[in-house]
Amino acid sequence: MSYYSTDATGELSTDEIDISTSSANIIDVQPTDDITAWFPWILLAVYPILTVGFIFNLITAVAFMNSSLLSKGKPVHQLIFNMTMSDLITCLVTQPFLLFQYTEVGKRFIMTRKIPCIGAVIGINIGFDSTVTALLLITCERLFAITSPLQHMYRMTRRTCRVVIMISWLLVTAKSAVLLFWNEWEPFAPCIGLVVYPESYGLYIYNPNLYVCMGLVVLLNIILGVAVVIAKRKAKSINASETTTKSSQSDLKIVKIVFLAVGVLLVTWIPNNSLGNLIFFYIKKGQATPFDLLVAFHMTRSLPLVGIVADPLIYFLQNAQCRDAVLKLFGQMGAPKIRQKHSASDLNTSYFNTVSDATTKI
Repeated sequence: MSYYSTDATGELSTDEIDISTSSANIIDVQPTDDITAWFPWILLAVYPILTVGFIFNLITAVAFMNSSLLSKGKPVHQLIFNMTMSDLITCLVTQPFLLFQYTEVGKRFIMTRKIPCIGAVIGINIGFDSTVTALLLITCERLFAITSPLQHMYRMTRRTCRVVIMISWLLVTAKSAVLLFWNEWEPFAPCIGLVVYPESYGLYIYNPNLYVCMGLVVLLNIILGVAVVIAKRKAKSINASETTTKSSQSDLKIVKIVFLAVGVLLVTWIPNNSLGNLIFFYIKKGQATPFDLLVAFHMTRSLPLVGIVADPLIYFLQNAQCRDAVLKLFGQMGAPKIRQKHSASDLNTSYFNTVSDATTKI
């Protein structure tokens, strides 16, 4: 048995390594074909999505902070902003993971450095988990708003949303940060969760949490869809005031945002996750993974990131207040308001002229 020592930064002392006992490259085992030839194509598929997603989410986040949506808007905008920040953080924490996985320099750097490797795995976990949690929170909020509008009005405040968001981030971070103290990292092994996770962590913490959250997101959105249908039928059966109608339409548009965001997440997450489970099946059987399956898995790495581009576009297209906040950031909100004021003053002028003419005739 070989023992490995690390310095204060977690970097392995290379003079104490027994290379003969180092782990094999678990996912990329293939005796004839070289997966590294696909690395440039993988990065080419991922980085445009990360770049566009970072720009879109940064614009959306700045627009929210420059507007009154967070301080005076509906509480749901706190949750939309949380989703934006989650996507923005995902764009940043994905960078180290990509460099350590798909560049030769990165792989050489990380193979003997424990803390940076575990930090990269923790970062990618927090990025994805925070997105799923953010969708779960906004789904619960919308379900509460549709099924119990009066209770929602009094109980779901901006402060309540901020507290719930803070708790969710603490839980997500704690779940992944435990890997700093509980891990199975080995030198020269791939810097991936499959290698870093202890078996019991994967079986009893990571996988149950992931699939329970995804299952809840799907289940609650189905219930939300049923609640929306029932609410629409009730609205048609009563004579609702114009104000109530506008409010309900606004709520339903935000529900549409949830449905679209969840749909994008599922469509983009399922393929890569399914391929990953197939690879895990081969590993458990002690067999080399088919090369085509490896290529498909790595090339679909970019799919789960599509949501970081789609989400800000969904907010912009489906929510007028989000759209106004973004347009205002670029100075494109003044003209319509000025025209509206002029039209109102012209109407008042014509009204008073009409009254004056009538008085003169009398």
